[in-house]
Amino acid sequence: MDLKFTIIIPIFNEVESIFSLIDELTNEFIIEKPEIIIVNDGSTDEFNNVFKKKHSHKNIKVVNHKKNLGKCMAMLTGVKHSENHIIAIMDGDGQNPPSEVRKLLKYWNENYRNSEESLLICGHRVDRKDSIIKKISSKVANKVRKSILNDDCFDTACALKVFRKKNYLELPYMRNMHRFLPALFKMKKSKIINVPVIDRPRVVGISKYNFSNRFWVGITDLIKVHSLINKEKE
Repeated sequence: MDLKFTIIIPIFNEVESIFSLIDELTNEFIIEKPEIIIVNDGSTDEFNNVFKKKHSHKNIKVVNHKKNLGKCMAMLTGVKHSENHIIAIMDGDGQNPPSEVRKLLKYWNENYRNSEESLLICGHRVDRKDSIIKKISSKVANKVRKSILNDDCFDTACALKVFRKKNYLELPYMRNMHRFLPALFKMKKSKIINVPVIDRPRVVGISKYNFSNRFWVGITDLIKVHSLINKEKE
């Protein structure tokens, strides 16, 4: 695949999963050797020490936040540090197979390589490997979000996304904007594309999100984004 791109992985205490994921990524993209940026968002584990001992790949960069600033700020930091115009975002917990990152990038390369159109390619998990409660709550949240924001996205909670650096930097920043990227991109007249991807079960570590720290924050942010979109239309 003759495409210059950067893969950004925000992490917070993912030392148990990130190194096997790095190995998978380097094997998956052994020919392309993309720039890989790991944004360590104030982790309190041994990530930095282990990374120094394990890796010397020139194409892998680590950017550290002194304290935890949240996934969206970590994403923004990674995008600002990227050298390439095409950005792929993925989680560091190992649930996003690198082969699915390739799938999104291949779709871009085959269909939009020579286009200047603003677009966001979103992964759509067709067989989620989560608990029943998480699946149900996510399904309800997706239905509510789509009905209010009309964002053309099937699965906004899927971390896998591909976009252009310049289009991302044009978006208004908000703390939990990663949950509303399709709506914010569409607000800026971008095309939203959904690509089916495989999901894997989390085998190590624990999720940083649950119903209590997602639901009410999500409702508040949904109202903010809806208001923002309406103002943009005025």
